[in-house]
Amino acid sequence: MKTKKLLSLILVVAMVLISFAGCGTKEQSGTPEQPKAETPKEEIKADKILKMGGTGFSGVFNPIMADTTYDDYITSVLFEALTINNSEGEYVPMLADWKLSDDKLTYTFTLKDGIKFSDGTPLTTEDVAFTYETIACPDYNGPRAYAVSSMKGYDEFHSGAKATFDAIKIIDRKTLSFTFADDKAAPANIECFIYGIMPKHYYKFDKWEDFLALNEKPLGSHVMTFDSYAPKQFIKLVKNQNYWDSANAAKIDGVLVSEVPDESILAALQTNQIDFAQIASSKDNLDAANALSNISVTNYLGNGYTYMCFNCTRPQLADVKVRQALMYALDRESFIDAQYGEGLAEVGMAPISPSSWAFPDASDLNPYKFDMEKAGQLMDEAGWKMGSDGFRYKDGQKFSVNWLVYTDSSWPGTLSGMAADTWKQLGVDLKIELMDFDTVVSRTMDPEPADKDFDIYTMGFVLNIDPDPTGALFDDDAYVAGGFNSSGYKNADAMELVKKGKAEFDMAKRAEIYKEWAAIMNEEIPHIIIAYRKELWGINTRVKGMDLGTYAKWTDVIKNISIE
Repeated sequence: MKTKKLLSLILVVAMVLISFAGCGTKEQSGTPEQPKAETPKEEIKADKILKMGGTGFSGVFNPIMADTTYDDYITSVLFEALTINNSEGEYVPMLADWKLSDDKLTYTFTLKDGIKFSDGTPLTTEDVAFTYETIACPDYNGPRAYAVSSMKGYDEFHSGAKATFDAIKIIDRKTLSFTFADDKAAPANIECFIYGIMPKHYYKFDKWEDFLALNEKPLGSHVMTFDSYAPKQFIKLVKNQNYWDSANAAKIDGVLVSEVPDESILAALQTNQIDFAQIASSKDNLDAANALSNISVTNYLGNGYTYMCFNCTRPQLADVKVRQALMYALDRESFIDAQYGEGLAEVGMAPISPSSWAFPDASDLNPYKFDMEKAGQLMDEAGWKMGSDGFRYKDGQKFSVNWLVYTDSSWPGTLSGMAADTWKQLGVDLKIELMDFDTVVSRTMDPEPADKDFDIYTMGFVLNIDPDPTGALFDDDAYVAGGFNSSGYKNADAMELVKKGKAEFDMAKRAEIYKEWAAIMNEEIPHIIIAYRKELWGINTRVKGMDLGTYAKWTDVIKNISIE
């Protein structure tokens, strides 16, 4: 099976590289006419194509609609944002410098000189305003609403009551401002400006469906341009030969992303079919990668975690004692030993990364060490009594849950397989449903709340640099179609702390607030934080300048990457 998958990969890579040899940036059929590029196109060289392997790409190549890390990779090298973070986790200008008003409510951005999209059209404040107005528009159903929902006049604009978004003021072609509502000043607000700017002339729409139709035909201003995409096969990007900042243009001629399952990554790296990939973190994989002479290995603590989401609207999971019981009956330490190995992951304690300044003292949190006796006690207290058939019942109903497990990565299967044993001992009727990643998303995050079709699912989550959870898993307001929070859990006290922490500019005080918030989440566990894990990457020795770290993704250093 592995041989067949690798052979298919080799054929796909070979065919796409052949097509690279004679291609430049091409027009997309069925899209608005594009002006001619102002600079001559260079010949694309196949040996200067950076080849990535991975899986989980959904084809939503739109900076304000992408809802997976994988699609974000693509949008991050096609589109540029107003701001970007450096390797230290500090926000610095990308397209624009900014000033913050004395009342900390208004950000005034001044665009750099000469910016233009890859079709040669100048990028102006009209495009910036269009991007953010689109996020705020009544039709918007993506995961970025939090980027505008705290701004002045959002409710009126989003509801359709007003035709203008009061928060945004265009001063001239290079200068505009964003103003937040009077009670919404927050240090984390700078993170609202990390999303790629879209050209108004290309993306403007009358019907929302027309806007979404361009998800697979993206057009941005960054160092790469979109060429082609075949679902579950490859994504082809080529160098933006019309890049506005010629001194910082890409050193490579393109990026080819090939669909490679986890189990084939090491073989693809070893045979030079791909240049780099994230490797499933495990001691065996680390040892195997280190043994490859053509590969250098990088590992670092990721800014995120793996998690389990409970659908707290389901009667059997609404009781916190039941959720705690299931967590006590989940042997996460054994899972980490089996899946990752020593030094590559640690048990999750709170929905904040250990790399963050806001990470609480672990001694203040319940570690939920594996304890079947405690788990059984809690189920009894919740009224779920063990029946003669080995399952628990309450009011004549068997305790039964379904768990959506995506097979694109190995760890969800490992975890659910271990739970199938220990939860059965607890008296749980567990039904595991195997599917691909996209199907899990379509049943959990994509639908309206009433249509979310699951009891439990597991996934990984990448955090923003600021620990503010607004818009993420633990935000009550993110329980919407397209939102990241699928749990349906509501806690007014916790949300009040979220708002208080977001508005506090004193870092020490913020840390105390998030410590208190983390304690509530640790007690209530609408989402179980399974593990904090190190990210493991294999990089071909011919690739230079790919210096990765907790706050430095390959997309952040794309301009530094070269190929020998």
